Amino acid sequence: MELPLSQTAYEHLRGKIDGRFIEKTRYYIPLPQNLTVELDIFHGYFEGRVLAEVEFPSLETANQFEKPDWFGENVSNQKKYINSFMALGEK
Repeated sequence: MELPLSQTAYEHLRGKIDGRFIEKTRYYIPLPQNLTVELDIFHGYFEGRVLAEVEFPSLETANQFEKPDWFGENVSNQKKYINSFMALGEK
């Protein structure tokens, strides 16, 4: 779940992070079938990393999904791409 933060709350929470601060810019790109790509372009420690994520309303929709040509390897099951692991784990 994502919630909006005030600048004060953000500064307070940023001071309490464990591990690396993950910096990224997120873009929302519409796809057919009412789907959206969340495209994250990383900065700082993970400069150069780009991840695209699509959330599906059902398993059937996910199984029928044909990825765009510009998508790379499916890394859904690789923990090194999870934010919590990136903050605490290896590059």
